[in-house]
Amino acid sequence: MNDGIATQDTPDPLEDRLLDLLPRLRAHLGASRPRVPRAELDDVAQEVVARALSYRESFDPSRALWPWLRRVADRALLDLRSGAMRRPSLSAELEPPAPEETATLETREEVERLLKQLPPRECEVLQRFHQLGQSVRAIAAELGLPEGTVKSHLWRARRRLAGLDDERVT
Repeated sequence: MNDGIATQDTPDPLEDRLLDLLPRLRAHLGASRPRVPRAELDDVAQEVVARALSYRESFDPSRALWPWLRRVADRALLDLRSGAMRRPSLSAELEPPAPEETATLETREEVERLLKQLPPRECEVLQRFHQLGQSVRAIAAELGLPEGTVKSHLWRARRRLAGLDDERVT
């Protein structure tokens, strides 16, 4: 009886394919987060693989694995940036931040606070566009939205962040 859990007798093809894509995943994560220490990127890669395995039902085996895995990775990176997956690094615990790093950290914390005030879809679209550098077309395709809707979400999010929000923009 196979209850969906791979055993040594029955290898899981998704697990094998994920292992094959691990170097590509690490390269993608490294390109997305160039200044993050390798150990932290390895943690993120591990998180991505864990998420991929837990969301295996959403993967269509008739399609290519890499685009699906990249979306899982990009969502994990968004979570990391928003603080949902933040883990303090060992180096951060060993030495206090320099004054200029403190100012940058305060600015980053302020941006994260403002982003949390946005509706989730607007926040995701804004982060994909500005942090990940995705085009409106790519965001629309990945989220299954019309391009005009993505543009509207960007406009509303920017307006809210600029403090120009009024009752008409909800």
